[in-house]
Amino acid sequence: MNKQTLIEAPLPASPRRGWIDHAKGLCIILVVMMHTALGVEKEIGQTGFLHAIVAWTKPFRMPDFFLLSGYLAAGIGVLSWRSFVDRKVLRYTYFYVLWLAILTTLKAGTTFLAAPANVISAFAFGLIEPFSTLWFIYVLPFFMLAAKLAKGKLAYLIGVSAILLHLWSAAYPFGGAYAMTSQATTSTAINSISLFFVFFLAGYLGRHWIDALLETASRKLSLSVATLAIWVGLHSYTWHLGITGVPGLTILFGLLGGLAVALLALLLDRVNGFGWLAYCGRHSLPIYLAFVIPMAASREILASTDFAKYPDLMMILVLFVAILVPLVIERAVRGRQLGFLFARPAWARAFITREGI
Repeated sequence: MNKQTLIEAPLPASPRRGWIDHAKGLCIILVVMMHTALGVEKEIGQTGFLHAIVAWTKPFRMPDFFLLSGYLAAGIGVLSWRSFVDRKVLRYTYFYVLWLAILTTLKAGTTFLAAPANVISAFAFGLIEPFSTLWFIYVLPFFMLAAKLAKGKLAYLIGVSAILLHLWSAAYPFGGAYAMTSQATTSTAINSISLFFVFFLAGYLGRHWIDALLETASRKLSLSVATLAIWVGLHSYTWHLGITGVPGLTILFGLLGGLAVALLALLLDRVNGFGWLAYCGRHSLPIYLAFVIPMAASREILASTDFAKYPDLMMILVLFVAILVPLVIERAVRGRQLGFLFARPAWARAFITREGI
C-alpha cells in the first residue's frame, strides 16, 4: 500500500533514508506554525514566542520544503511522459481542485461568498490564482515539468534561469519578517515559481551531493552535531543583521538552512522518541491540505475564552489541534468512502500504465 505523503518519493526504501520522514515532519510543522502564529496574532492582537521562531526560520522554511521536494523527485527523469503526467500533474491537480472546492465552500459560510454565484466565481478564480495555503500544490507540477526537462546542456540553461528568476522576485520582497514571498507581479503563481524554483532544482540536480553529505554525516555524528551548532550560531548572527534577506544571499541561506534541517532530521532519526515526527512526515499531505480548517476553528473558539489572555499557550494549542485533527481524520477515512479526501481514487488515474502505480 502506498503511503500518501505531501511529496511523492519514487526513491526506493533504504535504511539510509530514514531521515526523510523526519525532515518532512519538520517542514510541515514549521509551515503550520507560521500560519498559526500569524493567525492568532491577528485574532487577539498579541504576539507570542512562536513569532520569534517563525521569523528565525523564514530564510529557510519554504526553501527547505522545495529543496526536499526536488530531492524526492529524483525518479521523474526516467518516467515516460504518460506516467509523468499521471503521477506529477494529475495527482497534484486532483488534490488542488478537490480542496479548492472544499475550502471555497466552507469559506462561503462565513463571508460574502454565501451567494452560490460568488462561490462559483471564487472557485474559478482559484484555478488561476492559487487559493491561500494551497499554492504549494499549485506550483509543484510546473517545477516537476521543468526538472524533467533539465538534462544535458538544457540543465545549465534552466539552472541559470532559475537563479535569475529568484534574484528578480527576491528584489520585491513581501511578507514582512515572517514569510518569504514576493510581489514582483500580481500573480501568486508567477511570484512563487520565480522565488522558489531554484531550491527545487537544487534538490533535484544536487540529490547525489546531498546523499554523499548525509552519508558522511551518518558516520561522524559528533561532527554533525558540531556542524549543526555552528550553523545555528551563523544563521542567528546573520539573521539578526538582516543579511539573510539580501537578494542572492537568500539562495545561500535558504540552501544552508535546508541542509541543516536534513542534518537535524538525520540526527533525530537516531534518537528514540521522535516517531511522532516521522509519522507527521509520512502524512504531511493530509496535514497540509486540511490544517487550515481546525486551525481557524480552534483559534476562534479559544479567542472567545480566557485563553486569549495567554497568547503563548493559545498558539501552542491551536498548533497542536491544526496538526492532530487532519491526522485523525485521515486515519478515520482511510480505505472508506471518504478516503478520496487524501488518496487519489482510481477514476482520477487516467494515465496509469504498467510501469507505474
